[in-house]
Amino acid sequence: MSILRLSKRPVAIGARFLGGIRPDLGWYPERSETRRCLSMDSSVAGLWGSLSNSTPVAYCQQALVDLHDLSGLPWWASIILSTVLVRTVVTMPLAIYQNKIVARLEKISLEMPEIVKQLKMETAVAMKKFHWSEKEARIMYNHSLKKQWNNLVVRENCHPAKTMILLWGQIPLWVMMSVSIRNMVHMLPDPSSIEAQITFTELTLGGFGWIPNLTEVDQSLILPVAMGLINLTIIEIQNLVRTREPSRLQKIFTNMFRGLSVLMIPVAATVPSALCLYWVTSSACGLGQNLLLMSPRFKRLVGVPQVPSEIARPYQHIKATFSTRIDGLLAKVGLGPK
Repeated sequence: MSILRLSKRPVAIGARFLGGIRPDLGWYPERSETRRCLSMDSSVAGLWGSLSNSTPVAYCQQALVDLHDLSGLPWWASIILSTVLVRTVVTMPLAIYQNKIVARLEKISLEMPEIVKQLKMETAVAMKKFHWSEKEARIMYNHSLKKQWNNLVVRENCHPAKTMILLWGQIPLWVMMSVSIRNMVHMLPDPSSIEAQITFTELTLGGFGWIPNLTEVDQSLILPVAMGLINLTIIEIQNLVRTREPSRLQKIFTNMFRGLSVLMIPVAATVPSALCLYWVTSSACGLGQNLLLMSPRFKRLVGVPQVPSEIARPYQHIKATFSTRIDGLLAKVGLGPK
């Protein structure tokens, strides 16, 4: 309801203070800033409304309702089941494919030193034969090197842009699921619909444990904190399994994602429990997915090629590295073993 009110406010103000002039008080320049802020609110509300009424969200929302009706499970279990199914059927294959691309890129990068050596020899010969200058030789060398790299990429079908395929598939899916659950909680897009009212009533009774009503926020903060901890765990595990020293850019992104994971806790504390439950389940599935894809045996099973950077015993490596960091942290604060 607040969004609907926001969308109407600019119209009312614009009608009363058109041009920022009032006959009794004169020119008020701050009115233009007010109109801009309200216009921005209206734009955000309009964008959110368009997303809420979009066809993909409608299909996703109907699929959630159908799964609930077919399974006969309470809504909390239906949300968990639908999340696990989506992560297994959609994001897991994308994650496997992304790992294959990363492994292929690493393998072709191992071929580059020999190619570089050969190109340097050919460039040196060409400089004497064709009387190239240093600048001309460098241009031809870079052009040939780029061509050789592109040939390897085409041969292995592993364009670097494909390493982002999981991100581009997971984010839209996460948004659609989140908007769909929000729609059900707020009886959108049509609050007068009998089906929407039935779904809302079922959500109020379909909770569990300390959350009997899924349309209300989690006052205990268990789910929001759990989501933040799971996301931080994913980030730290990915950081622990790196075999190379992270670049400055990688460190910046790691810290940025850490901060985002913490900031999401208060956000999750303000949304309905049904939506927060989906976020927690999705994060938990992501953690399990990351751990599974670290296993060399599972990688061979799904066709991910072996590469030199692969850790033979990833779980033991994570445990040992984590223990070392904990011991180092305790030693810094004077709590380590003497």
